[in-house]
Amino acid sequence: MLPYAGRALLALLWPGGLVPDAPFFLLPIAFGAWNVVWVRRCAPLGAVAWGALLGVVVAVGGNVLMALRGMWAPSLLLLFGWIPTVYAIARTFLVAPLNEALDVDG
Repeated sequence: MLPYAGRALLALLWPGGLVPDAPFFLLPIAFGAWNVVWVRRCAPLGAVAWGALLGVVVAVGGNVLMALRGMWAPSLLLLFGWIPTVYAIARTFLVAPLNEALDVDG
């Protein structure tokens, strides 16, 4: 929901500007697949680092996708600070406790 709200906010703040059209619907799939890898591989990284690493992967993917579509802008580099931070927090306070509560940690 947050990416769609951010996209709408960009359209309001910069009318006529370039609003990225990214496949946001794939984010929950990536987050779930990343959790499966965490559980199956017993990753040596902590929850914060594992979430931040996913954020870096998503930021790289988003920048590459926008570059391939010809929609890349320097402001997309902000994703490298924003997404890893949000994903690290979400992994630490939502996903890791849920994994523990559901006894799915490997």
